[in-house]
Order: sequence, then structure tokens, then C-alpha cells
Amino acid sequence: MKKSASLDGMIVLLKTVAVVSHLRVLMLLKHEDLTVPDFIFILDQSQKRISQHIRLLSEARLIERYQKGNRLYFKLCHDFWGKDIVMGVLSALSKHDVMLEHDLERLKDVKKQRQKTRQQHFLQNTLQWDVLRLSYMADPAVGNALLEIVGNKPFETLLNIGMGGDSVLKLFSNLYTHADEVVLDSNVFHFSVGDTIFDLIILHWVLHFLESPEIFLHEISGRLRPHGRLLIVDFGYHKIESLHSDQAHVHFGFSILQIEQWLKNAGLILEKTVCLTPPQNKSSKEGMVTLWLARDPRLLVDDLKDKQVEFA
Repeated sequence: MKKSASLDGMIVLLKTVAVVSHLRVLMLLKHEDLTVPDFIFILDQSQKRISQHIRLLSEARLIERYQKGNRLYFKLCHDFWGKDIVMGVLSALSKHDVMLEHDLERLKDVKKQRQKTRQQHFLQNTLQWDVLRLSYMADPAVGNALLEIVGNKPFETLLNIGMGGDSVLKLFSNLYTHADEVVLDSNVFHFSVGDTIFDLIILHWVLHFLESPEIFLHEISGRLRPHGRLLIVDFGYHKIESLHSDQAHVHFGFSILQIEQWLKNAGLILEKTVCLTPPQNKSSKEGMVTLWLARDPRLLVDDLKDKQVEFA
């Protein structure tokens, strides 16, 4: 059941949206989570004005903030009764509007700089992360956990997005009919698999490399077949103490609640969570790997045909 709004609440929503700068901010956040410096650069406005826009949009619950490392990011608020109204307004805006075209072009510059920073960060920390990742991949308990959480029921299509190697494809080779694999590296953060939809998609040690994992989950959920499943394999939330002092603020991994909320926003239902302790130190929580299994709640047409429906 959709949430209803009071008359006063609707007026506040409409007044807040009916501001040019507010629409520009919302349109940008539809494409990417951004920081205050990002808005200053793109909109070419002072920090004072940007802060005012952010405050009013936040008070109206149109956007929300979250911490990532030492940076404060803003994103569209998905758990809000007026979300469909806002998205409808943004969809109705002309793609050829001069001001919006300008903003999106500058957003490309922001994304290019982020990608450059990501690549540098990737190269600086790949060795350390690979040590943790490979220690798990060599642990039979992890493979057993993957098999257990997926189950032994055969399915047609599998998409594995990982850091290379065919271990996942081999692990499930007796279950799928067709499989695709996308390798993610420091230079490739976007990919295309055409119009193919999948029964099972596995994100294998890649989510923590992405600048906007929530947006990525939104995109990848659209590649699931109705009632299909998404399996995330990644590090649970903890702080890496061994990073260089200037990067000691970096928080590595994701909390269970964070992933659950992102999956919910993407239209998926979290069915099962499994936490695995480090193979070299079972008493330590640093480097803990977590498996999240989510499902697309839509039913296949064939499933509906098999059900007996009685009409009054």
C-alpha cells in the first residue's frame, strides 16, 4: 500500500521541487551520488548557496546524506512517499534543456576525475586486498558456503562479475546451462551484456571497488529474470588499520543493514546472509567476508500458469 501525504506535506514537496537549482540538484543525484564540492563545481554556485539547497531538500526528505570514508555524500531518498512524484517530474524534463545539458557535461568531468582517483587507489591497495581475497578463495569453507547458499536446483543462466579467474564458473558448472563472465579491473568499471537476463548474478569481490555501489545494484537488478537471484560476495564492514596514514579513514566493506537497504531500494528482497570469519584467524572480525543472497520478487509467467486460480 502506498503511503499517503497530508495537504501540508504535499505543498512542502511541490514548493521545494519548484526551484530551478533544486531540480538541477535532484537531476544530478538521479545519475550519481555527489558531495558539496561536486555541486559547487557543477552548478558554479557558492558553498553557502549549495548548503542552503541541500538543507531545504534534506528537510523535505527528498535527499539524504551518508558518510563514505572522510567524505559526506548525498543521494536521492528512496524511502519517501513522494519519490514517484519527484521521479515523474525529473522524467518529464527535456533532455535537451541547455542548463541540464551543461550540468550533465560537468558531471562527466566529475566522474572522470573519480575514475582517475579510483584507479590510483586501486593500484595502491590491490596487493593488500588480493591477499585477503585470495586467502578466502583458497579456503574450501568459502566454496562450500557458496554452494550451500545457492542450493542444488539447476537453472539456465548465470552471470559472474568478478576479478578474473573461472573458479566461480567451475563451482556451479553442474547447475547452469549458459554462463557469462565479466572481469572488472582498474580500468573497467562499466560493462554491457546486451539484453540478456539471468537466473543468478554473482558479484564476486567487486562491490567495494565501485564509487556508487547502490546505483550499480539498481542497474544490475534490471538484468535479473523474474524470481531471479543476486548473490553478493564481499567484505563485511571494518576498518583497515594497515593502510597508509593518509588513508586510515577508509572504511572497507559493507554492513548487513546497508546492503539490505540498498537491495530493498533496488526492488530486491534479501533472503539470506552468511558471515565467514578469516581463515587465518577465526577469532578476528577484520577481513570478514559476507554473502548476501537476494531475490527479485516478481513471479515468472510459467509459475503463475502452474498455480490454480479460483474466481468468485
